[in-house]
Amino acid sequence: MRLFANIISIIFHPLLMVTYGVILALSYTYLSIYPANIKQFLLMGVFLTTAVIPGAFIFLLVRTGGASDLELTNRKERLIPYLIIILSNITCLFLMFRMKVPDWLIDLIMGVCVALIISFCINFFWKISAHALGIGGLLGAVMGMSEMYRLNPYPLFIALIIAAGLVGTSRIILKKHTPLQVYAGFTLGLVTTYLFSIKVILYYIFIK
Repeated sequence: MRLFANIISIIFHPLLMVTYGVILALSYTYLSIYPANIKQFLLMGVFLTTAVIPGAFIFLLVRTGGASDLELTNRKERLIPYLIIILSNITCLFLMFRMKVPDWLIDLIMGVCVALIISFCINFFWKISAHALGIGGLLGAVMGMSEMYRLNPYPLFIALIIAAGLVGTSRIILKKHTPLQVYAGFTLGLVTTYLFSIKVILYYIFIK
């Protein structure tokens, strides 16, 4: 059971969630008509800035003794990694802005940044599940995209809800978080990204 929980935690690692979200955006929205080379360049840039670079910094932090493990089990050791991840996502925003991707996609990444900043502040007092934050944010982004473009990807919703359940259960099985920490992380990610998608929808309705 612990092996399965570890596999789930790796597959749905929070550093991968932005990349998964962009893959879904390129698959389910009009962005699917982008040329293959543009999609590959965008995905590579997102993956490097939001996963590889912060992951490398965290690895170096562990190797130099700045953190005890890659899971960042100790709440007090999460502050610097959170800052690194926030800066990496801001770098991703800059990349997307330079590539002139649609405003709604940029706003969704901004929602991720806001969720991370709130989580960073909470971390000063209480440990919150970054895994649950990530999968919740992914689900909130998909909900926003679906509402914006009147999509009904029910199989995707079901898959993400099941994934969220597996992620939360895995973190509890591994004793990395309490149920309340998992619920808090999921709710924060879901609400923040969805609210930013609503912001985009209202912009298109009342301004454009």
